[in-house]
This record gives sequence, C-alpha cells and structure tokens, in this order.
Amino acid sequence: MTPALLLLGFVLLLVGGTWAWARHRRTGKAIAVVATAPAASAAAPAKPDATLPRLRPLMRRLYAATLHQPELADATRPIEGLQAQVLHQADSLLDCLDLQPQYMPRRPNLLPQLMRAVNDPDAGGREIAAIIAQDPALATNLLRIANSALYRAAGAAPVDTLERGVALIGTDGIRRIAATALMQPVLSLDGGMFAQLPAAIWHYALRAATAAADHAARHGRGDDALSAQLLGLLQGLGAVVVLRVLQETYARHDGAAPDLAVAAALLDRHTINTARTVTAGWDLPLPMAEALMEQRPQRDGLAPATALGTALRYGRLAAALAALARLGQMSDADALAQLAALEPDAQANARLWTRLRAETPTD
Repeated sequence: MTPALLLLGFVLLLVGGTWAWARHRRTGKAIAVVATAPAASAAAPAKPDATLPRLRPLMRRLYAATLHQPELADATRPIEGLQAQVLHQADSLLDCLDLQPQYMPRRPNLLPQLMRAVNDPDAGGREIAAIIAQDPALATNLLRIANSALYRAAGAAPVDTLERGVALIGTDGIRRIAATALMQPVLSLDGGMFAQLPAAIWHYALRAATAAADHAARHGRGDDALSAQLLGLLQGLGAVVVLRVLQETYARHDGAAPDLAVAAALLDRHTINTARTVTAGWDLPLPMAEALMEQRPQRDGLAPATALGTALRYGRLAAALAALARLGQMSDADALAQLAALEPDAQANARLWTRLRAETPTD
C-alpha cells in the first residue's frame, strides 16, 4: 500500500472516530475517541493499582486548602435544594459541550504554525521564536514566563530578547515556553464568582505542564514534550470552561449564592472531558486525545497505557503535590514519596521539585 493510501486511511479513521464521539456525546454518554475492538467491551474492568496515588482526593484537598474551606475535601457531602438544581443544569450543559459552541474557547491563531514547527525536525528555536514574534503581546508574555523562577535559574542573566531566550534555554526549552505563552491568554479568567480560583487554576496548570513536559522529554518521543506541555495547559483550560458554564448557570438563578462545593463537584467530573472536547475542536493530534482519555475520573487508580498519558498523569500529580506542599498541607518528603510511585528516578524528581516549589511561577 502506498504512503498516500496509508495517510488517507488514517485521516478517514480519525474523522470517523471524531464523528462517532460527537454522535454519542449528543446522547450524554462519554465514549472514547478511539474505537475499541468488540471483545474489549466484554473484558472485566481493570482493577485499581493500590500503589498509585489517587488524584481526585488530592485535588479535593487542594480546593479546600486554597479556598480555606475544609469541607470541600469531602466529596460525599450532599448538595441539596437550589444548589442541586444549579449542579444538575451545569452538569447537563457540560455533558453536551460539543453542542454549545458559545462556551468553547477559540484556538490561538499561532497554534497551527507552532505545532508544525515543533514537529519539523529541521526547525530550530530561532524559527519558533520568529513565529512568536508575529504577536508582540505574545512575545512579551513569553519573555515574562522565561524570566520566571520556574524557568530561569537564580542568578542567571535576564532573558531580554527572544533570540537570547533561544541561546540560554535551548530549543526544547523555548518550545515549551512558547507553548505556555501561547496558551496563557486563552487560560485567562477574571476573579468573578470565586475570586481565588482563576489564579490557582493557572498556577496549577502551569506546573502540571512543566512537570508533564519534563517527564515526556525523558521517556517519550522527540515531540512528546510539547504535546505533554500543551496537555497540561489544556486541562487547566478545561477547568476554566467548566467555571464559565457554572457562572452562566448561576446567572439564570436570581438570588442564588455561588457554592464552592458545586464548583468542586463539576471540576472533578468535567475538567478532563472538557479538555478533550477542546482538543477535538482544535484538531490537535489524536495521541493527545488518547492521553486525556487515560485521565478520566473513573481511571484515577489505573496506570495510563501510553507514554504521553503517563507524562500527563505525572504532571498533574506533581502540580497538585507541589501546591499542597506550598500551602503547608504536606511535607516535601511525603510529596516526593508519592511522585516516586510514577517515576522511580529520585534525582529527576528532586530536580523537578525544586522548580515546582518556586514561589510564584509566572513572576
């Protein structure tokens, strides 16, 4: 079979899978983007691995500590009355988000160019910097992130030009920073209903993206680091979309005081599926959708099957642990012990931990 026919077959498979997913979403049922063999549906469900840390309880603890409401750590706490109505309505909207284009963020204009460049083995950091330079605001944002404690070593000279960023950070580093800077405007969310949540979401997403890219660079293929970086940011974007839907739902109920327990429940249920909807809408590579499928709440205790899925799980776990440690809810030793369940390289974990514990990731 010729390469052209193989490519055509892949495209048809991708289109068919996306159409099937959208069709099933209209019925309110979540399904995988990639079709599975009929025999797989009859197989017994995989059993959780008791050695793997659970992300859902950690995220609940993080909500509780960030918002100074200890009761948010309890996912079994009932939601009743008007709050239950709001939860149900927002839940229904998020279940068919692909049919609600008004909630979906637009793809950053430069994202296709960036994805093509980073997948081109002949493209260098200067070419990627030239893409970013097309948007002055984006270039300024990139330099600000490049100079943050998360990326620039203490005592190092400031990064004052995109070209200097390439020289100091290297091609892989500038690719990751470019991806972060490209996504940050899309991730923006004003305080609005929950005040502290937007900044917390962005800080968490940035750390998750950094940790996922670090893991993928050491264990994945050449382009996995950028994909992992984007996925870490996209799950933050998924959380932003969930909160926007909730804000508009509350707006339809005069006098209904926002309840953070409702927000926590929706973030728990819908963040990953919403990120997956965005990934499909932006025509991002299929392996990214597969990696997100491996993060669904019902797979919290299961090890991801793909390298990219493992990198994203590691990034999400590392970001949650770092945030809890900064808030005094967990010791560094306990956090690193949990990271070791996904990554046995203690030295790599320690190096990453120093970066994630930087006081303010975007300053």
